[in-house]
Amino acid sequence: MRRLVLVTAALLVPVVPLVASAQWSPSATLDLGMGYGRMALSQAALNNARKLSEDSDKAFASKASKADPVAEFDPTFKPQPEVSRTVHHRFALYYGGDDPDDQQVMARKVASGDYHEHFRALMARHGLGDINDLVEVSAARYVVLWEIIHGKKVSPVQARAVREQLRSQFARDRWISRMDDAGKQELAETFVLHVAAAELAHAELLRRNDPAQLAAYRAGVQEYLVPGGPRLDQLAITDEGFVRR
Repeated sequence: MRRLVLVTAALLVPVVPLVASAQWSPSATLDLGMGYGRMALSQAALNNARKLSEDSDKAFASKASKADPVAEFDPTFKPQPEVSRTVHHRFALYYGGDDPDDQQVMARKVASGDYHEHFRALMARHGLGDINDLVEVSAARYVVLWEIIHGKKVSPVQARAVREQLRSQFARDRWISRMDDAGKQELAETFVLHVAAAELAHAELLRRNDPAQLAAYRAGVQEYLVPGGPRLDQLAITDEGFVRR
């Protein structure tokens, strides 16, 4: 079945009213073929996301090299309010669907800062740093989604090794290393929202103790939240980062 419909994480949080039609349909991200079509991304960010996926796949094919020119790539960005507003608006539309009331529920949830707070907690748990850093956020994204897919925990040492794999690869890629602040911010903030929502939904499914639904959810995370790769379901993790199984 093409359409995998899962209850959105926002609606699993007690402080948010239940909205029947505000559901998460990860398959909607297939609209532009490469999978990122409706993931709250502009066309420029779509291109950046696809390139980032390609580079991440390369990064996880080898250990990070200490000789790589990491200093040439600054993954940090100074947040711009207009970029945040755009990302938040698209995210609310993505989850809220066509109903204005549902969109408002999601807009208020995003504006509350709960998703960002949850993502920061995930980063801290894995020993990762600044949320305004594309490498740090990307590492947290892959690590948390890997945990969901495999049902296992990643240590801070392992998470930081993934970060260095990404930093090494991104520094070697002229496209990524020349990304402007707005481009880095749009990707990072989009990943923050989607990963936080996915992790909250996963935690709720664990509490419900429904193995069949949990298995379907985990498969959907790989297919729809990492649409351009890497294949996290085919990777193991060690103290040196991700490795192919």
